Amino acid sequence: MLQAMLWPAALLGALGLIFGAVLAVANRFFGVEVDGRIIRVRESLPGANCGGCGYPGCDACAAAIVEGKAPVNVCPVNSAEGAAQVAKILGVDVADVKPLTTFVTCRGSLSRTHIKYAYEGIQDCAAAMQLTEGYKACRYACLGLGNCARVCPTGAMSIVDGLAVIDQDKCITCGKCVSACPRGIITMLPADSQVRLQCHAMARGKEVRDACQMGCIGCGLCVKSCKFGAITLVNDLPVIDYDKCTGCGECARHCPRGCLWRDPDAKDRVAFIRENQCVGCGLCQKACKFDAIAGENRDKRVVDPTRCVGCGECQRACRLDAVAMIEK
Repeated sequence: MLQAMLWPAALLGALGLIFGAVLAVANRFFGVEVDGRIIRVRESLPGANCGGCGYPGCDACAAAIVEGKAPVNVCPVNSAEGAAQVAKILGVDVADVKPLTTFVTCRGSLSRTHIKYAYEGIQDCAAAMQLTEGYKACRYACLGLGNCARVCPTGAMSIVDGLAVIDQDKCITCGKCVSACPRGIITMLPADSQVRLQCHAMARGKEVRDACQMGCIGCGLCVKSCKFGAITLVNDLPVIDYDKCTGCGECARHCPRGCLWRDPDAKDRVAFIRENQCVGCGLCQKACKFDAIAGENRDKRVVDPTRCVGCGECQRACRLDAVAMIEK
């Protein structure tokens, strides 16, 4: 009886050894080597697996970062220290890691845009879009039915007068609202950007005027006012190149519709040249695109505060630290 019980056990043990050996050999010859950096990057991520980065979990996010398919700060939940750690693992300059912020590119509230009809259907933006592109006259405007607010994990999103509003103190830039918005009016922008577009209407001026009091009409004044070539018109909307933008705010000041948001905390600045440090080299004068700096030959330069827009280009050009930017 005992022998009858031992034989099956021995057989199962032998099969286990054989299969184990086969798996070991297969792993030796057919196993895929994992890049050690993926593991280290994964450990530097917060592990929320929220999907805000656009990838299915932190493992896929780490792989995309290492493979160069995503930037080191693609994780919207990760801290600045965590992103810097990821950059260090990949040998990327920490200065290149810029935090992002969530921004609503629309001001078409119920009081600012025309209403085509009273919508009483399902309280869902995607559903409302199916009925003549929404109840608002602007076919690009926020529908304000709360898809973004419902997916926000921190309660940072709310609907005010039919328009999505973000509480930046609560926002963790997870990106869930960006994915949830069927209009595509919520976007991620560099957190230090001082000028941002507040309209998503890719339409001609007359159509925009007829639909919304605050929409961009594609007049191009922002393009003309930018001395640094940081703005171009694409689909009748200004596109800002933040690598070129100095944050001087000239585009926002010239916009007749107020479509360009400027950081309310940004102080109006003016250049000031320290006379005792200036040697009259003229580099600041050459860098100024607004003719705000006067002086000839080796004379010490002087700033005309009525012309200076505070872009800071003269300060960057000065090699002797003779230029300071002060509040107006």
